[in-house]
Amino acid sequence: MPSPTLILLALLGLPGVALALPQFSVRSARRCDTCHVDPKGWEDPQTSERKCSLDCGTCHVSPSGGGMRTASGLYFQSKALPMWGTLRSGAGYRIDALTHLWSNPQRGDQITLAASQPTVAESDRQVPAPGTAARYDGLQPHPDVAVGASLRLAYVDTADDGRAASVFPMQSDLQLAVRPYNPPGLNGGRLTLLVDAGFQGSRGEEFDGFADRAFVREWWAMFHDLPNQLYARAGRFLPNHGWRLADHTTFTRSGQGIFGQPFDFERQVTGVEVGINPNYLYVHASVFNAADQWDQPIDPDGGFGGALAFGWRDLAWQVGGSVLGGQRSFQGADGEVDAWLLAYSLQWALNLEVWWPRVPLIYLGELHANHRFDAQDDTLGLSAFHELSWLFTQGLVARAGYTWADPSTRFAYDTRHRAHLELAFYPIEFLEVIVQGRHHWAHTDDRFELAGDELLLQLHAYY
Repeated sequence: MPSPTLILLALLGLPGVALALPQFSVRSARRCDTCHVDPKGWEDPQTSERKCSLDCGTCHVSPSGGGMRTASGLYFQSKALPMWGTLRSGAGYRIDALTHLWSNPQRGDQITLAASQPTVAESDRQVPAPGTAARYDGLQPHPDVAVGASLRLAYVDTADDGRAASVFPMQSDLQLAVRPYNPPGLNGGRLTLLVDAGFQGSRGEEFDGFADRAFVREWWAMFHDLPNQLYARAGRFLPNHGWRLADHTTFTRSGQGIFGQPFDFERQVTGVEVGINPNYLYVHASVFNAADQWDQPIDPDGGFGGALAFGWRDLAWQVGGSVLGGQRSFQGADGEVDAWLLAYSLQWALNLEVWWPRVPLIYLGELHANHRFDAQDDTLGLSAFHELSWLFTQGLVARAGYTWADPSTRFAYDTRHRAHLELAFYPIEFLEVIVQGRHHWAHTDDRFELAGDELLLQLHAYY
């Protein structure tokens, strides 16, 4: 077991990213006050002026999710996630999480106040004005300067006797956002400049010192806070495509090359993106240069392409589609080959709690196709992802999932399968503990073999 000093040093040596969880955005439909204070007495704004949504961009500054959190995201992780501690209520009193009980099946997850806590009459409440800190219990919705950070430490043990258990950092991230144009009103537009820095974890000889490992993962300028949640951004970012899951090893993300590479949290591109999300329709479109190296943001050899994501997010269900593709050069048997790369995703979700408050179950699904063709080859790969998530109580979630991949439909017996069981525990603010078991197999005859199975423990601190 490494010493605490070695673990601390390792945290400064490997990359990671604070990813959005679509499980959170889907489940947030159960209550409006998971993202802001209780909306009793509010005036319902026109659709074009609404800022709420069921996508990752509600809780994260980036429209595609991940990284720095908005005021809604900070409020959500304080109010709706932790099991213990004092939570924000936004109704003139503080709520202790130990009093958070399931008491009314007609509304679902309810707040029951301890007898010693004062209540505030409805007539005495001050309805917070739109775009003010009062809507987020004091959190500034659009600060001129904001910072964010994430650290994730992991322990992995396998059933393979030839592989020893290991402790290593999965994540080290620091974000900075500055708003040089930041008017006080809403829907007039504002400009956000964001930088997301991390550290390379490679053991390559080129990484001799601490400074050599530092790199900038994302940087972009975004003009946003417009009617219908319209935005435009330019810089280096991860395009919208499929479910952006926290587990980047899922086969729909890393199981096959998307635009020539695993589509994980290191697959940023350099380009321009526009989007609109007028609650509940959404559309995101981008054009980009898929430069692989962060220090060479424009690379003609990286290829040029585009992405389109669209769909509908409703309270009890979501359905969406994504297309990503373009052309880039590869080294083939007879020299350099120009190949076309296309990726298609169909993703969907159900939130059964909206229909049945005593059934806090959500389901995520995705079907993915990856197509590469050139003058010499034509390959189609398929993958799928399914997951059920059950909320036992605030702060404790169980998940069960399955992911599958067929890298090439032309070949038999090349499929891969993985099932997982997971407990996610949020004891206090800014802390997540995950215990996950993974079962792998390739062929039907091997589906009960344990060789290669994994146990993962993760400790995630974030802000």
